[in-house]
Amino acid sequence: MNLEFGTRAIIALAWARDFGVDDSALQPDRTPVRLFVPAVGTDMVQVLHLGDHQVVRAPGELLPLLRTAPDEHFMDDRALVSLLHGSGLAPSVRSLGVDALTYVDAPFEIVGSEHVSVSGTRTDLARLLERSPHDDASTTTLQGCDRCFVLFSEAHEEPVAAASYWAPGGLLADTTVLTYPAMRGYGLGKYAAALAVDDALSEGLIPQARIKDGQDAASALATSLGFELVGSLLSVRLHNGL
Repeated sequence: MNLEFGTRAIIALAWARDFGVDDSALQPDRTPVRLFVPAVGTDMVQVLHLGDHQVVRAPGELLPLLRTAPDEHFMDDRALVSLLHGSGLAPSVRSLGVDALTYVDAPFEIVGSEHVSVSGTRTDLARLLERSPHDDASTTTLQGCDRCFVLFSEAHEEPVAAASYWAPGGLLADTTVLTYPAMRGYGLGKYAAALAVDDALSEGLIPQARIKDGQDAASALATSLGFELVGSLLSVRLHNGL
């Protein structure tokens, strides 16, 4: 792994705070832990794998079942859904998939272009979201961003690509990219993402890209920018009041 130890330590601290465990619990130099924590005010069951550490967060009434479950139920969202549904404790449950958690701590070399201009306004970002296919726009978090980078090409009056990041915890910068379908394959998404990564790093944040299973294009883009896999987050949503 090329990520610096200090970077991995910050990632571990951020996730420890998110899951409500001790700040040092998930540090990369600690003995692997398997923790179960109660979820408060949420209808989610989530399984975090960070390095060799595992944390399961769920409503309190489900924790006794989960503590006795074999490890394989926490590696496969279908197995976890089957376990919860079969127990009778969660009659309605739906997987939200598994996110690969990837990070980068070195900026990507940015080569400027005379054919592309960059806007940082959310109005321009909203224009790109409005003209993009609903499925594409709905799977991004661009609208909930701290900083955005919207690209215009000299041949188009409308925005053609954008990247943004959101840093609610002040440590990690969740980075998202969206390119208008007709403009894919020209490196615009990569250029926008590189701008967002560089800006996040300059603010002392660690860029994070969450990539769903099957999002091959997003995975390839992250890899091209130097993002490295550190862990995963499996999420399941419960219904019927649980």
